[in-house]
Amino acid sequence: METDGPPMRSTDPGAPRKAEGLVLACYHDEWDVALDGGEEVRCSIRARQFVRLGKDEKLLAAGDRVRVAIIEDGARIIEERLPRETALSRLMPGSRRPIEQVIIANAEQLVAVASFVEPPLNRRLLDRFLVIGEDAELSCVVVLNKIDLVGDEWRRHARVYEDAGYKVVPTCALDGRGLPELAAIVRGRFSVFAGASGVGKSTLLNAIEPDLGIRVREVSEKTRKGKHTTSNVTVFRLDDGTLVADTPGFRELGFWRIEADELGWLFPEFRERIPGCRFPSCTHGPEPDCAVKAALEEGAIDGDRYESYLKLVDEVAVRKRSDAPDGGPLPPV
Repeated sequence: METDGPPMRSTDPGAPRKAEGLVLACYHDEWDVALDGGEEVRCSIRARQFVRLGKDEKLLAAGDRVRVAIIEDGARIIEERLPRETALSRLMPGSRRPIEQVIIANAEQLVAVASFVEPPLNRRLLDRFLVIGEDAELSCVVVLNKIDLVGDEWRRHARVYEDAGYKVVPTCALDGRGLPELAAIVRGRFSVFAGASGVGKSTLLNAIEPDLGIRVREVSEKTRKGKHTTSNVTVFRLDDGTLVADTPGFRELGFWRIEADELGWLFPEFRERIPGCRFPSCTHGPEPDCAVKAALEEGAIDGDRYESYLKLVDEVAVRKRSDAPDGGPLPPV
């Protein structure tokens, strides 16, 4: 994600030096930025530079490109956010009205991680991640982790997502299975690792490059859900300069401005068949002569994936009809 030309410099020797860089992590009122020259600095912000944005809109996200003023007294001030190429977003949890929460900016690839046990496989949540990745126009990869705990059961699930058009990588950080393939997929692309708490995102990143030293914690014995260790989205640079982002475990993943009639296009195995539907506005539900349902009946589309689609359509429709400003609480995933 390099910009054209060198960092801007003023001809006034007393003026702040200007540089461009990438936001690695966001805190309450400070931001870690990797400048293009390689230096990493802690920055503050001049809010007046962002008055054009709504007051409730998150000003910066990890992955944003920014311009920084480096002051002689040592202060580093973010003065401008550069245009985003991509934004992986969700509906901000707990908001009284719809607000976009950008999970990561400018990523190129979503690595959606799921595990089979500790915590158990949640394909509904995995499908949600893939939908928001497709909506953000990211390349999407499915990682099925902890395959050492389930024998050959993982193969059936892997086949479902491979048939849907996704690259699937079965992994085990303990014995190294799948790690070379995952490392090759990640290298050279800005990737964001996302999934539920405890599925092993941080462990996989540490296995790819041990020097990262990302903290990991065990799965809760009481709930069988992961304990949140990664509290912020953080971008790391691998030894060859590759960018990877580690995310907290998401337990609520509401869609941001995805309409019910768009959902079919966000399922790759539906997308190639939709033009064959009789009606242009086909919802792939009760309508006759639906090419998606025909593929389902033929076994070319997985039944669980189709059920995921129907549940998501219902959820989006209910939210739109709701009188509550944010559509009410999300159903469990």
